[in-house]
Amino acid sequence: MSKIVISGYYGFNNAGDEAMLTAIIENLREASPVEIVVISGSPLETAKKHNVESIHRFNALKIMKAFMGADMVLSGGGSLLQDVTSKKSLMYYLTILLFAKLFARKVMLFAQGIGPIRNGFLRMLTKIVCNLADVITVRDDDSYEELARLGVTSSKVTKTADAVLALHPVKRFEGMHILENEDISMDKPIIGVSVRPWKNNEQGLKELARALKELNEKIEAQIVLLPLQHGLDTEVCNWMQKYLAGNNTKSVVLRGRYTTEEFLSIIGNFQLLIGMRLHAVIFAAIMKIPFLAISYDPKIEGFAKMIEGTVIGNIEEIATTDIVQETMTVLDKDLTLQNEKIDKLQSLSKVNFEQAFKLVATK
Repeated sequence: MSKIVISGYYGFNNAGDEAMLTAIIENLREASPVEIVVISGSPLETAKKHNVESIHRFNALKIMKAFMGADMVLSGGGSLLQDVTSKKSLMYYLTILLFAKLFARKVMLFAQGIGPIRNGFLRMLTKIVCNLADVITVRDDDSYEELARLGVTSSKVTKTADAVLALHPVKRFEGMHILENEDISMDKPIIGVSVRPWKNNEQGLKELARALKELNEKIEAQIVLLPLQHGLDTEVCNWMQKYLAGNNTKSVVLRGRYTTEEFLSIIGNFQLLIGMRLHAVIFAAIMKIPFLAISYDPKIEGFAKMIEGTVIGNIEEIATTDIVQETMTVLDKDLTLQNEKIDKLQSLSKVNFEQAFKLVATK
């Protein structure tokens, strides 16, 4: 039985990253028996949720011990190698990869979103560490091009798709039950909104809130605010709810800590999702629900571009009128072509796992 150590942004109540981990574990287990160890910020929670062994992300001794017995160290997915949110975070993930190679382990960067990396020293260090990896898969064109600019050997790199796209659609009944318990009617259209904290986004959030008020009046849309990362997103959702209430518009903030399958099922009951979080948009795509993406990072535009989805604009620049207009356009849009492109990306996502199995089997 192969032993694989998985490193990523796990154990922090981020629905997108937890969905990635769910997809990775499910697909690895579908192929063959495998022992999985996950490096996590909350190892007890991760072990219970995913039925894996889990160790704390700062327990160096346990991490090194896990590396010594591993057939492969898998880093991913998501935007781990970037310095926009934190230089320390980038250093952490590069250190994990470097230690894995020091123990002569096979290393795969799995469905990564690379960049932006703005610091010159960190760009050089990322180039060195990535060139030590055995296999790299990236989820979009921008990441592929960023690795080329860094000087990473192209033969190591394959463009695939986000690991979360390997998840299967789920039935909508459970999400319907959750929404009904929150006093949301299934007889009126529901617009789901995923927002997150970001610098200079207050004006953009006000523009979005004014647009939601108009949509509430125009099509009697119910507004459901969906925190994908508890704590961080909840604070912004509460602010949005308060702002909407001040404009005589009712909204609901979902309070539960939902599993990946529950999030998919909830979003499957929306008529539209408006999302800042990449994985909120991907969840909508998997469930074949129309979406409008709000950009705060190139990864949002990169995904939308691949499936010909709609990006309203950057959070710092969006305008109420544009949001309302684009909403009405997307609600009437024929999604046939977009859904075909999603299906192709879902097939492409499976290539991540094919590459992983091939690397583990290599002697």
